[in-house]
Amino acid sequence: MKEDIEKDKQYRENKEAELKQLKEVIENLQPKPPQDFPNAIHNPDPADIDFTDVDGRMKKISKKLEKYNIVSLTQVMEDGIWDFETEFSCPNSVNASIGIVQDSYPIPIGVNPWNQPQISHIAFFGGKGLSPNGGVWCKGTVITGNVEFKNNQKVKVEYDSEKGTLIFFIDGVQQPVYVTGINEKVRFFIHICHTGSSCTIRSLKKLTAATSGHVANEKAIQW
Repeated sequence: MKEDIEKDKQYRENKEAELKQLKEVIENLQPKPPQDFPNAIHNPDPADIDFTDVDGRMKKISKKLEKYNIVSLTQVMEDGIWDFETEFSCPNSVNASIGIVQDSYPIPIGVNPWNQPQISHIAFFGGKGLSPNGGVWCKGTVITGNVEFKNNQKVKVEYDSEKGTLIFFIDGVQQPVYVTGINEKVRFFIHICHTGSSCTIRSLKKLTAATSGHVANEKAIQW
């Protein structure tokens, strides 16, 4: 009788151990949720740029003066897949852009992203107020084919360090023109120009898997 009890106890313990191990395997197979990162910026010109909290998670970059300024995030992207989502609000035309800059490059104060010397260190996608419409600029070269973004649209960029790609989205729709060949540390940036313009940083995330795929009329511009 005692021997039967011991056998039964051992059987239950073995089953519990198997179930625990199986549960761990299943948990490891589940996709990990995206990891949120703080929305901190390099403020090049505090007299012109306000950086304020929206709701404890989202942040807002606001312009006080009528001049260009490029505002980059402090987060350096060296590995993994990164997702940066924004929303612009600009008076008149949407003189704004979103993109990446070489981490090693210190962006000057009061400049736009398409002039030298900064254009040699930058890739970006322009809003409706920039010409050519729907253009993606990369180190002095521009290719059209994307839909230009407008006010109050969710504008997202996805950087995949393993593939070396930068892909753009408007309201969840992937755009066909993208940047490829990126093989160095970079940071996200935005630019806005006119007084009263703002850019809300909705999120900065590190993803476990890319959300981008292949779309019609794809065109790549080399970093």
